[in-house]
Amino acid sequence: MFLIGCPRDCYDTCGLRVYVDGGRIVKVLPNDDIYTQSILCPRAAGDAKRVYSSNRVLYPMLNTGNGFFKRINWDEALDILVSKLKDVIDSHGVEKAIFLEYAGNRGLLSRYASRRLWYFLGVTQTDRSICASSGQQALELIYGSAYGIFPNEIDNLNAVVVWGSNPAVSAIHLWRKILNVRSRGGKIITVDIRLSETAKQSTHFIRVRPGSDGYLALGVAKYLVEHNYVDRDFINRYVYGFEEFVKHLENYSMDIIEKVTGVSREEIARFAEILVSCKPFAIFIGYGVQRRYGGGEIVRSIAVIPALLGIHRGFYYSNTDGLPINLSLVDGSSMWRPRKVVSMERVGKEIFNGNYKFVYINVHNPAATLPNASKIVEGFKRDDVFVVVHDTHWSDTAKVADLVLPAPTFFEKLDVVFSYSHNIVYLNKPVIEPLGESLGEYQLMCEIAKRIAPSFYQEICLDPYKVFEMAFGEEILRKLMENGFVELKPKPRDEYQTPTKRIEFYSTTAEKMGLPPLPTPPKGDFAEDEEFILISSAHILYTHTQFEEVYGPIPGELHISLEDAEKLGIKTGDLVEVYNEKNSAVLKAVIDHGLSKGVLWTPRQAKTVDGKRVNVLLDDGVDSFGGSVLNSTKVKVRRIGTS
Repeated sequence: MFLIGCPRDCYDTCGLRVYVDGGRIVKVLPNDDIYTQSILCPRAAGDAKRVYSSNRVLYPMLNTGNGFFKRINWDEALDILVSKLKDVIDSHGVEKAIFLEYAGNRGLLSRYASRRLWYFLGVTQTDRSICASSGQQALELIYGSAYGIFPNEIDNLNAVVVWGSNPAVSAIHLWRKILNVRSRGGKIITVDIRLSETAKQSTHFIRVRPGSDGYLALGVAKYLVEHNYVDRDFINRYVYGFEEFVKHLENYSMDIIEKVTGVSREEIARFAEILVSCKPFAIFIGYGVQRRYGGGEIVRSIAVIPALLGIHRGFYYSNTDGLPINLSLVDGSSMWRPRKVVSMERVGKEIFNGNYKFVYINVHNPAATLPNASKIVEGFKRDDVFVVVHDTHWSDTAKVADLVLPAPTFFEKLDVVFSYSHNIVYLNKPVIEPLGESLGEYQLMCEIAKRIAPSFYQEICLDPYKVFEMAFGEEILRKLMENGFVELKPKPRDEYQTPTKRIEFYSTTAEKMGLPPLPTPPKGDFAEDEEFILISSAHILYTHTQFEEVYGPIPGELHISLEDAEKLGIKTGDLVEVYNEKNSAVLKAVIDHGLSKGVLWTPRQAKTVDGKRVNVLLDDGVDSFGGSVLNSTKVKVRRIGTS
């Protein structure tokens, strides 16, 4: 039996017990640790099946045209790759090569250390903003960093607010700990635009209009201030700009807040009173709430509420920067910088316009997961673009690449895995030999470095355990080696890394950046006649596009309210065309009584009936805080027949 950590892009980052017989994985069970709680999500339960899927990439494969691939050996593959890369750098400049990666595998070697060569070369990279960037920056403006409470602190809470998140689907272990609050007599308040699986199990549900969450948050803040519930001692000691914030709230009347949010002042008052009576509480701010125009300002508005009531960092968003891990030293960004950084949301247009001649992709499936995805596919097919994909499976992106290289799953390689939620770190040693001719991401990077930068090879490529030591230091590495896991000590919650060393309601950094110094959220997303706001979120069976090999394609469903369905003559099971100026897609309609008029929902990266991804429709704009606006997508719908 082997104990390892799951490295998927997931809040939970669970401990797994892996059983091997005859060199083959036969069973995966949950580890009985304080976080994993002896339960597995459906992805982990199906992971062994995915390892041995017929969709695995097992050998280097060269596209010979029209999507036909032939097997080549590693020497040929590396010669082709390095030759193409050198030619582009010499003929067009290093900025015409782009490195695309994200969070398909979050291992320290697989994701972070494998960036070292690309930072050294200075090729173009993205800002990695698609998931959580706007909210991250918003929290940094107020608190100096984005970390908040850790999961083990949930046991001490009397209430949890789940705001724009659906942990009952996307973080089942985190959700189980939150449910324990309710079982102790505490409150769970879910704020969302739809009656999600989380909302159905909560003690209170507040339905808010799309994108108006910031107004609701300021309404709560206004109520707390006007009813003298704020903790003045805490504010005097830890808060900067409180009086300016109070003056700012005068711009937001309850009449306007009611109209914008669709939430009555009585409901806002009940919400605020629960928070006052249930301290300590924490607000779990979802990534989905900030993936829209004005998303950063929405998170800023929500994040001031705990501080008004005297709670240090009374929120959860992402805890990576609350852990003592030196990632900039590991990935090389502390030493080298890319010549050019592009918005992740604009990659489709950039690739389509031929701005890059060489594209290298690992732990990422951009043809399926980025907005305006059809432009990415068309761009990859250009004759003047050479695309290299290093992946475990034949993803959407691999199928349109020029060179596809086999990567091992996390069961087949050495790595260290940490969480952006809790503070447990796992040492993963390979439990089986790599299938086929798979090479790990870091190992392959070193093979490329050996050929393209031999004089600097020793600087770029370090012993893996040296990388681990750089990340954690000698003492933590020693404990990790001895036990296979280690609990890191989080940074203190009562320390703030802002210029004033306080919680900045009035942000001095925002002022310098040309952003509003006080939280100034949008009124929300408004659709014209016959338009809808399309939102998407996680499906419990999939981590983005992973696990289609086990559970089949992500369902191409379009959930629609009963009122809208009746108006359009749509019934559950009907085929509908969803379209906007970017593209169109055919989906199967599902009448959803948890949706409000004017709002549509679909599983994230759904595979459409006509063979596309729903991402071909998604808005590729950028929020003022630099993040994605996927949930501000506007579409029209028409019925085209029955399935």
